[in-house]
Amino acid sequence: MNKREMEKYKKLLMAEGQHLQKGIRIIGKDTLEGTLSESTGDITSFAEAGTDNNDRETALRVASGEAQMLDEVAEALRRIEEGSYGTCIDCDETIPKKRLEVFPAAKRCVGCKEIFEKNGF
Repeated sequence: MNKREMEKYKKLLMAEGQHLQKGIRIIGKDTLEGTLSESTGDITSFAEAGTDNNDRETALRVASGEAQMLDEVAEALRRIEEGSYGTCIDCDETIPKKRLEVFPAAKRCVGCKEIFEKNGF
């Protein structure tokens, strides 16, 4: 992969990282505001409290998934700096550019990704 292509993927990854960070901040802010309003408000029923707790748990799961994706973006940026970006970490084959355009943080080719997922990882 040439330097120009690497810069293209680096920009894609950085934009994705910024998007993920923004999403995590929004989820954190919304969750915190919900917690604060509950602590100062009058909760009239256990059902409302249960729904609010469920909403918070869902938001935290989403934030956790976004944090994991952010780690994958950071790992891909590190691979660009190391010169190993675009190469499957399992089989050392080149990851097709079309796959990288759709999922720039990809670290496995499609075949290895299918095997990885099939084995329950």
